[in-house]
Amino acid sequence: MANEQTVTLSQGRYQGVPGEGVHEFRGVPYALPPLGERRFKAPQPLPDSDQAQRADRYPLPSLQRRNPLMGVEESGEDCLYLNIWVPEGEGPFPVMLWYHGGGYTAGSVSQMLYNGAELARNGKVVVVNAAYRLGAHGFADFASVLPGADSNLGLRDQIAALEWVNRHIEAFGGRADQVTIFGESAGGFSVASLMAAPRARPLFQRAIIQSGGADFVLSPEESRRVTEAFLAALPGEGDVADRLRQADGEAWLAAQGEALRTSVARGLRDSTPQFGMNFLPMVDGDLLPQVPIQAMADGACADIELLAGVCRDEWNFFQYSGPLAGFPTVEQMRAMDDAEIQRRFERAAPGNGQRLFDYYRAHVTPHPQRSNMDWFSAMESDRLFRVPTLRLLDAQAARQPRTWGFQFTWPSTQFGIPMGACHVVDVPFVFGITDTPVGQYFTGGGEQPKQLARRVQQVWSDFAHGGGADWTAWSESRQVHQFGPGDSEAALLDQEGETLWEAVIPRPETAK
Repeated sequence: MANEQTVTLSQGRYQGVPGEGVHEFRGVPYALPPLGERRFKAPQPLPDSDQAQRADRYPLPSLQRRNPLMGVEESGEDCLYLNIWVPEGEGPFPVMLWYHGGGYTAGSVSQMLYNGAELARNGKVVVVNAAYRLGAHGFADFASVLPGADSNLGLRDQIAALEWVNRHIEAFGGRADQVTIFGESAGGFSVASLMAAPRARPLFQRAIIQSGGADFVLSPEESRRVTEAFLAALPGEGDVADRLRQADGEAWLAAQGEALRTSVARGLRDSTPQFGMNFLPMVDGDLLPQVPIQAMADGACADIELLAGVCRDEWNFFQYSGPLAGFPTVEQMRAMDDAEIQRRFERAAPGNGQRLFDYYRAHVTPHPQRSNMDWFSAMESDRLFRVPTLRLLDAQAARQPRTWGFQFTWPSTQFGIPMGACHVVDVPFVFGITDTPVGQYFTGGGEQPKQLARRVQQVWSDFAHGGGADWTAWSESRQVHQFGPGDSEAALLDQEGETLWEAVIPRPETAK
């Protein structure tokens, strides 16, 4: 592969971009563009072709708001593409297939945060970044209102990318029988959903879930409510099909923003209402037969080896990014009294807000440069990430002993605010980009982050090569390995916290 930059597939020939120790293939399509009559349909395979093209341009991300921090300027509906990094040397190499985060409404396979060159080169793995339809395009249930439409389109896209990798990755020097899927945030939720999808499961052997969970799914009824809210906000005249056809990108995104105000029952339960991220995979009884955490508990994923973990202070990223979000500022949060903070607890966990408020107020000391909203941030970190990760580690380890947990503790400072080990801080270490501008934003850059990145990349790539993690398995200790300052291993929750959360996010029933 070192001297050969052109790969020949049944769908065409692609000339890659040479790099230092890697070859990069940008914007390789894995399905026909989801446009026209294919707009609300499952991804369609590409026809055979002998056409040659240079794979030297990054693809546009799925339709979304402009976001310079994510490197997203333009976006569109023609989005079903892959970016691929192939290491030099004697293959074939294991494959690591990445699904990006962004709350299922944002993000791109081409943002610098996910550049796979370092991971491919250092880990001797083929890194593939797979795009998928976002927001209403990917996760509204148009099948309930449009004859002939398919549901779960974003999940279908993710599976189609995995199927493409199994068919074609050998031409790039990859091993189709040694595939690890991995992702962070919505990408981590996606990995859990793919573990529960029978069509996807035979196509990979290992999974890494970063800041994810196995209960970020909706019932058909809840998905339909979000879809109806989206359709109600669409401008135009005529029936549903007419208004969908007439809507330009701006109208589409405006309607999507209105639909995001709809609260949904995440995980098919009322104790964890979800706000602001409600375009989620749907448990349809077919493509996704059951809630992923239940599939794990039932042993449906027992043959998949798993690494799963969190960042210690996940929610700080969302709570204290005032300069990005505009409000509330730290000063405004400092002005919130206990009653206002308690109200937010109750909204996030109806019927359990007071108990949670009492626990976090007693156990969390707010940082002097932040506010008493640190109590709420710690709770949200647990409600959205830590407790779901506990549940999936317990469920999977009961069926698959090769299951390990981790936690990132590296502290981040953004806009002069100490953020702790907040959401996304793990990603620059995984991709080895700590000295790039976006990497420095999260890690500070320099030699220490670079050393930790080498360590993290070694663990991730060893896992992809078939080796286990070099710390105690979850089933033996129920402790996570920590990347960053602090003890090398730690519990995710104390016993009081474990007991408290049983009522809010109960454990899945275990099949007898």
